[in-house]
Amino acid sequence: MRYAKHFKTGQKLLLRPLAADEDRFEALSAFYQDQVGENLAVFTLPYGTAQDERYPFAEKMPFEMYSDSLGLGIRVTGTFDTYLDGSDFRVTLNDDFQLFQRRLHGRKETAIGIKYTKGKGTLRSFRNQWEKNVTLLEKSPDPAKIPVFPMTPINLSQGGARCDLREPVEISDLCLLLLRLSESELPICALAEVVWRGGEVEGGRRTCGMQFLNILERDRKRIETYLKNLPVDEDPPPTEEE
Repeated sequence: MRYAKHFKTGQKLLLRPLAADEDRFEALSAFYQDQVGENLAVFTLPYGTAQDERYPFAEKMPFEMYSDSLGLGIRVTGTFDTYLDGSDFRVTLNDDFQLFQRRLHGRKETAIGIKYTKGKGTLRSFRNQWEKNVTLLEKSPDPAKIPVFPMTPINLSQGGARCDLREPVEISDLCLLLLRLSESELPICALAEVVWRGGEVEGGRRTCGMQFLNILERDRKRIETYLKNLPVDEDPPPTEEE
């Protein structure tokens, strides 16, 4: 099969391991480079090249990949083959390309407590820290012991968020987010990737869109419930300086 009819060089896809824990959402971005055999294709990760920072693919690890074409979603499955130079890796794709109507996540403007750490090219380290944070939050059942977070305007959905981040910020930067929907609840920890940059705002910040790469499924449900319960014409709470 010729993949050029589905993918263009440099086209971005979202990769999800099929063997991932059902209790969590896990994904990463990859960019299509070229077809190198009957069922082989090369992709690039945007997260750095250090050996110890590579995504921990397992041999013949199964995954699914999503992208867009002509306004429709594309889904294909495959298995990891090998790492090449730098951040390039080769995959074996199955002959199961599917087109589907994408389901958009509902999103709303609000203001919640937010803290974050931002970095570049350190996917493995950020994923490890996300795991540690999730474990710590599970061992901290009392929300009253969590310090108050600065209230921040945000456009929030189950799949990601839009808010203002401190400069410098670039596409594919990683952010470890702590999102506090209510002071009576523990924060949600999510690992997110910057997928677009908007205009500069006051205070050395820039509006950015992020997609979640790691988040617990129950936390995605919490976000969904929170958004459904927001008044239609909600006035966001007063914001606080971070």
